[in-house]
Amino acid sequence: MNVLIVGAGPTGLSLAIELARHGVPFRLIDRATERSDRSRALVVQPRSLELMRPWGVADKLVACGERTVAAQMYVEKRLGVTVGFDDIGVDDTPYPFLLFVSQAVTEKLCDEALAKLGGTIERGVELVSARDDGDEVAVVLRHARGQGDRLEPARFDFVVGCDGAHSAVRHAAGLEFAGAQYEQDFVLADVAIRWNAPRQIYFFFGKGKNAVVLPLADGLSRIIGLTGQPAPDGAAGVAEEPSLEEFARLLAEVCPFVFELQRPRWLARFRLHHRGVSRYRAGRLLVAGDAAHIHSPAGGQGMNTGIQDACNLGWKLAMVARGAPARLLDSYDEERRPVGRRLLQYTDRLFSLAASSSPMVIWLRNKLVPVVAPRALATPARRKIAFRFISQLGIRYSGSSLVGDAGERAPDALVDGVNHLVDAYNHPKHHLVVFGDGAELLRTAIARYAPLLDGVVVTDDATARRRYGLAGDGWALVRPDQYIAVRAQSFDDGPLDAYFGATIGISSSKRSM
Repeated sequence: MNVLIVGAGPTGLSLAIELARHGVPFRLIDRATERSDRSRALVVQPRSLELMRPWGVADKLVACGERTVAAQMYVEKRLGVTVGFDDIGVDDTPYPFLLFVSQAVTEKLCDEALAKLGGTIERGVELVSARDDGDEVAVVLRHARGQGDRLEPARFDFVVGCDGAHSAVRHAAGLEFAGAQYEQDFVLADVAIRWNAPRQIYFFFGKGKNAVVLPLADGLSRIIGLTGQPAPDGAAGVAEEPSLEEFARLLAEVCPFVFELQRPRWLARFRLHHRGVSRYRAGRLLVAGDAAHIHSPAGGQGMNTGIQDACNLGWKLAMVARGAPARLLDSYDEERRPVGRRLLQYTDRLFSLAASSSPMVIWLRNKLVPVVAPRALATPARRKIAFRFISQLGIRYSGSSLVGDAGERAPDALVDGVNHLVDAYNHPKHHLVVFGDGAELLRTAIARYAPLLDGVVVTDDATARRRYGLAGDGWALVRPDQYIAVRAQSFDDGPLDAYFGATIGISSSKRSM
């Protein structure tokens, strides 16, 4: 099997890394001749870090970034609420914080991880057309002038569009991209802010103008400004660059602190859209990331959702390469489209509330937020729910055709008080986690399902058992994307056979391929 990945941003890179880890041949193309050095998406959520941990990327990102577990909200320059996540008891992940790091750094580290696996990016190569012929996809690729300005016909088993909002793959697949464009002007600046304020997240709501300040590395901060006004003419893409003075005026209107803006690294103005596709798969053409869903940056969800799209799809393509039926790929749409839909609903509501130009909405928001927000986040339990949603640790696929009543994220636990259980998931396989005296079950299962399966025995750890939904001895099967596929409250291996056979469709004759 051979896969064409169109677009080498975080989503395309993630898919390429996953396919390389599984040994699936692919080509990764991008029409840009070089990477952007702009920070762009800058929040890497805990769930994404967990999935990037086996790549050797997560801890490097943490070392390069700025982590925080605290935020403050000001309404008309008065403190509305202070939110901290350091007391909520999130100890089932190695990354109990939000990480702020430039997308340029994320891409650089993923580039390095891909190179170590032998993967390369073909730059200056653009997808001109793609036609699903049933058995293959016929494509035409255009190589940039430096490569002869030539057209190359080629054929692939599957083509995955990770090529952003104007996706050529999405257009070729004829997928509807329903939604609309926001009217408001959106500006951002990466600058140093000199002020007497802790480095954390700040939300400033004014009378029609708002700003969010996020911490970055190197002493910089990201200011996201919502002016509450329609965007100026020409702002459909990258419009005239805003000035540093514009940000100073905006921040002075909504922020109670005395400040000075210095060292501007990036100033930009954008128009935003909220759109989503009707399905993520059309035969042998698939879409992921911004090619499938675009939205406001509220909550720092977009890039992370694309990375997780790729991790969900990657192992399924690998199973098809090993002989599983192509219908397995239907579960990619089944599991990921609801996540994308909820993301769009969440960001649209949040953005619409923050950016409304209606005097009534602004008045109600500014009156209610200081009252409602402290009550809604008053207890550690409530803050824990909020953190699990924002961090994407709460995403689950329960009810899908692959997992039934399982489908939760595979949580971490310190086994023997030292070793992270999630490190047992470093190899691109399914992982059988056996609780109790089940070493024989693990040996026979690995012998039967090699090379698709490895595993670990956890002999006596009540915390790990509870987190994996077991009351006593038994086992849980963790998918390559670190979600629980099936569990058993005994050492019966029947559900394991049913999963690989009837659910995934890998016959015994194909397991050793």
